Amino acid sequence: MKPSQIFSCFAPMFFLLMLPFSSSALTIDGYEIPQVIPATSQHAELHLNGASMRILYGVVDTYIGKLYMENPVTDEKALVEADEYKRMVFQVAMKRISGRRMAKAMYDALQLNLSDEEAIKLEDRLQLLVELFNASLKKGEEGYIEWVPGVGSRIVIKGEVRGIIPGKDLNDAILNIWVGDNPVGSTFKRQVLGLEEYQPPKSMRKKGRR
Repeated sequence: MKPSQIFSCFAPMFFLLMLPFSSSALTIDGYEIPQVIPATSQHAELHLNGASMRILYGVVDTYIGKLYMENPVTDEKALVEADEYKRMVFQVAMKRISGRRMAKAMYDALQLNLSDEEAIKLEDRLQLLVELFNASLKKGEEGYIEWVPGVGSRIVIKGEVRGIIPGKDLNDAILNIWVGDNPVGSTFKRQVLGLEEYQPPKSMRKKGRR
C-alpha cells in the first residue's frame, strides 16, 4: 500500500481522536456554558469571550460570570471600547440572592474604577440600575446586562426585559467591574478575558452557604 493510501485510511481516525479535545464544552458548577448565543431580532450572534466563578471572601460561590461579544478579544481596553453587542451574564450560584443586593455589590465595585467626576455623572443611572435589578434570583437563574449599540444597556432578569439605560459610558463602567484596573478578582478578570481557562479552585469552600 502506498504512503498516500495509508494516510487516507488513517486520517479520519486521527480527526475523530482529536475532535473531543477541540470541541470540549466549558462547565462551571455543573452548568454547561454555551459557546455561542444565536442571533435574534434583538441582538447579533454572540460568542463566549470567557467565564468564571465569582467567589466571595474566598469561600462562597456567588455567581457565574459569562461575558459574550460579537467579536471576542483578550485585551481589556479593546473589549470596553468596542461598540458592538456585549452581554454580561450573572448566573446565580448561591441558594438565593436578591437582584438588588447583586446590583448594590455592582454599585460598590463601580466606585473603585471611577473618578469622583465620573461617579457624579453616572450617579442617577447607577441608582436606576439598582432599581431595575430589584428581583429575587434562585440558584441557576440568570440576569444580564447587554450593550445595544446606539441604544443603551438592556437589563434582563430571568428572561424579562426590565429596562434600558442610555449611555455607553455607563456600560463601559459596568464592564470595568470585571476587566478594569480594580476588578472583582484578578483570576476572574483573566478568565472572562479568555486569557486563562476556568479551573475549579483547589481550596475547600463552604458549600452549605451557597
